[in-house]
Formats: sequence, C-alpha cells, structure tokens
Amino acid sequence: MTYTRRLKWDSDFFGYEIGRADIVNVSQFDLEKFKSESSKYKLVYVFSKEKISLEPFALVDEKVVFRKDNIDLLVPQPSGNRIVSFDRGRHDEQQMIDLALESGKYSRFNVDPNFQKNEYSRLYTEWILNSINGKLAFDVIVALANEQILGFTTIAKIDDDLADIGLVAVHPDARGRGVGTELIYTAIERARLANFKSIQVVTQSENIPACSLYRKAEFTVNDITHIYHYWNS
Repeated sequence: MTYTRRLKWDSDFFGYEIGRADIVNVSQFDLEKFKSESSKYKLVYVFSKEKISLEPFALVDEKVVFRKDNIDLLVPQPSGNRIVSFDRGRHDEQQMIDLALESGKYSRFNVDPNFQKNEYSRLYTEWILNSINGKLAFDVIVALANEQILGFTTIAKIDDDLADIGLVAVHPDARGRGVGTELIYTAIERARLANFKSIQVVTQSENIPACSLYRKAEFTVNDITHIYHYWNS
C-alpha cells in the first residue's frame, strides 16, 4: 500500500513539495512506512474519516460538508438587500479580496502556525480572483448597500446535478443583518435556475456561525473528514 501522492498544484503554488495521504483504516496504518514515504515532502495533508491520535499529526481541520437536495422543487426566497452578480467594471475587486481573507480565518492554512510564507493570503486571494474570472466559479454574487459590498458567495459546478458554494463572506459591520442568509438562499436559487438538483457547502466544525447559517437554510451534514498536517523539518 502506498500512502502518499504528490500534489502538483499545491507544490507549484507554495514553492515546496506537498503530498497527500488518505488513511482508510487507522488500526492498520503503518506509521513508519508513512514516514518513509513522506520524507520527500515538506508537508503532507492527511485525510481520515476516523480521528488519529498519533504524535506526528496535528489536527488542523474537521471538514464538514453540508448538502441540500431537491433544490429544483424549492420556492424562491425573497431578498431585502440588493444582490447581483459581481461585475468587474462596477464593483471593487479589492473589497472582494479583503472579504475573502476575512472569510477564511478558520481555514487550516490560517490556523496552522507552520505556514510562514504568506500561504493563506496568497491562496485565498488566488481563490477569489479565479472565481471572479470564471475559472473556479460560474457565478459570484454580492450583496450591496450604496455600492459597498456587504458580502459575497461563489457558486461552482461539481457535476451535472451538484453545485458547490465555495467562498462565503460577510463584512464584519454587516453581520447579524441577515446578509449571509440572503446570499445562501440566492445561491440556492441561482443553482436551481441552472438546473442543478443539489447544492453543497464545505466549512470547518470550528466555524460555528457558518454551521448555524447552513443549518438555518436546512442543509444537512453529508460528510465529516479529519484533516491533519504532517511537517518535515
């Protein structure tokens, strides 16, 4: 059994070797074999459905996938704020970057102190810019008030039936005003109009406000994965 494989995009983007390991059965996991395979990487992302209690591994994320099915049967929800698709000619790209960085504060790339080359900021900036330009999303919707962006969400295609809500962000000054709820319901409606049957969103279990938002919108937990980082010095 081979545990690790190289992640080309991550290695190229961050500038050092990164691998991935998926642990199927913790009780049969061979730590020494894993260490031997991982010696060629600076960092290995370790994914497991089970919790791993081994000293070399630092838990950095409990990834929760929320899902909502049968969205093609839903009735559209009214919106009180002005919610439109992002327009590079009219809307402020820097505001989007700032909000994207705010949205990812629970990200493993932010909470793991071993990242020391501005990886988090670079990654989330790349994510939102490639969503805006259509590489990672088919729609980016923003909530506006006097041309100020109160929040946004990105929507991507997983397959012909499943859409994905990627980044979700609400400006700190706009929280508690229902902006996040309106963005999520609008994303669901956009996915429904694009003929998707289901929609999902991924967050961290530590992100209590996000988990509450998705449960409020009647998403249910579809999957939980424990993610660890293994660093070689």
